[in-house]
Amino acid sequence: MPQMTLYAPDITCDHCIATIQKTSTAIEGVRFIDGDPDTRSFRLDVPSGVALDALAVALADEGYPLGGPDDAPTGGGMPAMAGHGANVTMLPMAGATKPKFVPTYTPKPSAAGADVVYSCPCGSTTEVFHYDRSKAEQTPHACCNHQVLVAPDAAQRLRALDGYEVINVQTVTMPWGQPMEAAMAVRP
Repeated sequence: MPQMTLYAPDITCDHCIATIQKTSTAIEGVRFIDGDPDTRSFRLDVPSGVALDALAVALADEGYPLGGPDDAPTGGGMPAMAGHGANVTMLPMAGATKPKFVPTYTPKPSAAGADVVYSCPCGSTTEVFHYDRSKAEQTPHACCNHQVLVAPDAAQRLRALDGYEVINVQTVTMPWGQPMEAAMAVRP
């Protein structure tokens, strides 16, 4: 079950967290993990995009509409991430100190979840990874012998592909406010 951190800008105290816990556990399959009023965030296990959509409606009805990480205060607690940008965590290639290519990722809402437009070492800037929130496991997208995956365990799954080496891992913020791992692997 995918674990996610969500933000609600109207959280001010532990009572707010208790209300969010009660509301979230009323949604079938959703499991509340913890919450932090200081960062206005809470962690959940959510089984599907449908459950996440139902949760968003229920929380808004309770007075806690979801916001993005930009709505969370910075400095302590769970880390906040900027808008639809990315916090980059570089992984060194064998024999190199820094990859020659750093992809960019731009998530945009779609009917199924998100279309993540990314740049590729071949020069393409219009490749699209289709993230489908109804699927428990996403399928990597290939462009010119590169594999891209956006998922909670993206780097780990790409490392398991035979003959591929992960060259870049980033965190991107999905349109619904969830930080998600984006990884690119190449054949050396």
